[in-house]
Amino acid sequence: MKSRNLFSLGLAAVLLLSTASCSDDDTEDTPLSARLDVTEVGTGSIGGDVSIEQGTPLAFAFDARKGATDLETFSVSVTGVNVVNPIPTSYGGKTYPYELSNDDDEIYIDTLAFINGGLNLGTTSYTFTVTDGNGASKSTSFDVTVVSGTTSLSSPQPFTWQRVGGANGIGLSQFGLKWTQNSTTNAIVAIDNATTMVDLGTASWANITTQQALNSAINSGTSISQYTGVSATVNGNYNDVLGVIYNGVNYILRVEEGIVTTGGAGTTITINGQYKE
Repeated sequence: MKSRNLFSLGLAAVLLLSTASCSDDDTEDTPLSARLDVTEVGTGSIGGDVSIEQGTPLAFAFDARKGATDLETFSVSVTGVNVVNPIPTSYGGKTYPYELSNDDDEIYIDTLAFINGGLNLGTTSYTFTVTDGNGASKSTSFDVTVVSGTTSLSSPQPFTWQRVGGANGIGLSQFGLKWTQNSTTNAIVAIDNATTMVDLGTASWANITTQQALNSAINSGTSISQYTGVSATVNGNYNDVLGVIYNGVNYILRVEEGIVTTGGAGTTITINGQYKE
């Protein structure tokens, strides 16, 4: 019985060594594959999902290096909303698919730009593939989504609205507003031709910095037909912020000062402030 156990242990050891040897042989028989690194220059992305603003060009820098055998071909495919045909020529003067020459069949470094990569809204897929002498390939893909860009608001500019006696107020037509009457205590600034007017709140003057954000704030706000924040009887300092859409333009208005004077023509009320668009 003891001899049989020793025999079984010896057989198991032989089988284990044999398996390990085969495993090592398999590893040695697997050729080292090529390496491919691709980077989208503008975002720094190395693959996968990328978002860019409309109008932004794309540029991809790539570094392909051979494995066990020399590199053979480098190809580029584009599918989606911003397809380009033919593929542009690279910075290195190469056209695709490119049959790698002796000069770069071991290391191929180049950059490829798509000037109209941000032309249309939507997603475009870019795939870069290098193939070696064994027919093995390595690919890197990007799904680039073009989104609407953002535009900063203009610098603050001054405005002055004024109403003398019973005359209509002046200086408001630029914003689609009118000032034709006062209450017993306050000036009444109302919508005239403007699409809408909303009270944005004091913090909005500093917090809203783009045209897109202003448009969103106005459209999501509660519309008001008139603004009555300025006194018609005494001077005052104010910090009221309004949003107005007129002729397709979004305005943000900050009312800062009200000046009340009396004279031969009656009471004159002057409202000073700033606006951005």
